Amino acid sequence: MWIRPGHAGYLGPNIGVRPHAAAVDVLNVGVDGPLIFESPGVGSMRPGSVYAPARVPHRVLVPEGRVLLLFADPARRPVSDASGAVRESFGPFGFGYRSEGGIAAACRDGAAPDVIAGYTGLRAGPTTGSAADPRITRLAETIRNAPDRGYRAPAVAARLGMSTSYFLRLFARDTGTTFRRYQQWARLLRVVHGLACGYDLTRSAVDAGFASPSHFSDTFRHTFGLSATDLLRTGVRFDVSDSAPPAPI
Repeated sequence: MWIRPGHAGYLGPNIGVRPHAAAVDVLNVGVDGPLIFESPGVGSMRPGSVYAPARVPHRVLVPEGRVLLLFADPARRPVSDASGAVRESFGPFGFGYRSEGGIAAACRDGAAPDVIAGYTGLRAGPTTGSAADPRITRLAETIRNAPDRGYRAPAVAARLGMSTSYFLRLFARDTGTTFRRYQQWARLLRVVHGLACGYDLTRSAVDAGFASPSHFSDTFRHTFGLSATDLLRTGVRFDVSDSAPPAPI
């Protein structure tokens, strides 16, 4: 599992996830064969790749071989409008990512994470076709750099000179996810930073700003479809190269 500016990725075998709703957009690619995709309202399919937008429940299993999960940080490099990058869509999901062959080949060849991400066509810029509000961009950067702080929508909105309802709509428009889920995402990334530094789960979760171990566990399971403990049992390795500061000592 790796973290880079703008995205996080997992490349490895099936990890037996349950239905979940990621906090950010995620591209799933079968590296060695097709996936099994399941979602309410869409049913079960066997695509080579599937794009799932933030906060939409689904599950992806890997019958054989490995899978690439690429999570795009929506406030850095949004990919919510994937209509031009997939061959067909059902509901909010996109199937048959046009560059899936190149992505899978790069994974099989042992390419570096940035090279793999390059095949996905991740692009900077807003999801709506209009410029992102610079106040939201700066706020998202602040949240990423200090996820352990408490951010309350009414207080943040007042500081920005907005009503709370307008602020929440603007944040969702410019990031593709909610204010609450983006904070959760930033905290989860900080947990990975902590693990990469050699800290245990409890220490990493506290340093990231989670209120309790159960709060962290529930958030992790809701976002990724399995517990953090189960993920660690797979022997996953962490590769962190990001602009975020290291976990506190």
